[in-house]
Amino acid sequence: MNKIVSKNIRTIREMKNFTRDFVAGELEMTYSGYGKIERGEIDISITKIARLADIFGISISDLLFFDVSYFFNNDIDNKGVEESESINSGVKTLKIDNNRFTGMDFHEKKIRNNM
Repeated sequence: MNKIVSKNIRTIREMKNFTRDFVAGELEMTYSGYGKIERGEIDISITKIARLADIFGISISDLLFFDVSYFFNNDIDNKGVEESESINSGVKTLKIDNNRFTGMDFHEKKIRNNM
């Protein structure tokens, strides 16, 4: 499996505060088997990629093309992004428009309909 995809899976899992045990259980696989996916030691089927996207609550394209630098780059194009600021903490959060990744939307729907 592509090392970038396996890194994306781990990064998104960590950002969601999901444990490996939880995700492995949701995928109905062992902890060590799931660990091999995150380390890029085994290939992962499109079915498992679709299932991971569902578990994480994101689209398949977001999972495959996730770029953590998008969240930390101050020079990003704000098209499709809303920025809000908490009054008490001053912490900024980003809300991403899920429609900004349009390249795989048709394929994603087709895959989900065939499951």
